[in-house]
Amino acid sequence: MSEITLRNSSHSTLDVATPSFVFSSSRYTAVTECAAVLTPSLRQLLSWLVTVLSVRAWILVMAAKDISPSQWASVNNATALRHLPPIVHNASMVIQLGGEMGNQLSMISVGLALRQQARYLGIHARIVLRHQDHSKWMRAREATQTCFIKTKSMDFEAANTEEFSQISKAQTDWLGKNNTFLFIDNESTNEDMDQSLKYWKEVLDRQDRPSVVLKNASMVSVPHLFVNRYIKNEQLDLHFDDIRDFFRFDHERCCKLRASAEEIVLVRRIGILQLKIILFPIT
Repeated sequence: MSEITLRNSSHSTLDVATPSFVFSSSRYTAVTECAAVLTPSLRQLLSWLVTVLSVRAWILVMAAKDISPSQWASVNNATALRHLPPIVHNASMVIQLGGEMGNQLSMISVGLALRQQARYLGIHARIVLRHQDHSKWMRAREATQTCFIKTKSMDFEAANTEEFSQISKAQTDWLGKNNTFLFIDNESTNEDMDQSLKYWKEVLDRQDRPSVVLKNASMVSVPHLFVNRYIKNEQLDLHFDDIRDFFRFDHERCCKLRASAEEIVLVRRIGILQLKIILFPIT
């Protein structure tokens, strides 16, 4: 057996033992030497074939082992993403939001990361937002939706309903103490989150899921994953490109903000630069 290290754009690595007949340093050298006498176009084609076969071999190794969702996510490779397992379940991931804009961005980012990791398990996770009780969340929502294009269509009150309370109770009654495995917070380790995602898939596969009769339609499924957590560096690193793409900045709207009557503007000049800071009052 030989070792191969796969590295992604986020500098995360995963060492995987692979069969010698797939990866052999001597055979790879021979292929490289053969490629040296080929035309540039044929060398490019050969390089592409080696890459595709390498990724396919790695996927077969992953399928034969008990690989966690976070390890799947460590290979952020377009070729690997084309070989994701089929979607078996559509389910809800409820994201508890904080009151400040930065907290909201961080918590939504966790949802985006976990959604991608759940996809490796065949789960298409629908993000459902739930705001906190303090009213300051409304100012943060306004700023978030003003500045970030893809958040404009998000409903920050989707899980603040009586229907969600009924669904949450039905899930707790069904799973009992095991319902805690479907709760992710700031104390959860990477291993805890992996176990939560695996348990989520396990209960989604069950045939005895409760049927909840509601007056109004709800976006939240039974079972659902509940997340109350800020993004941390390792998770951000793994999913940085996806998160950055989601939080695309609306320069036209966000860079022309004017302070309201109750706000204070500090102006700081540094050489030819002028920095304006809007201070929001605490309500």
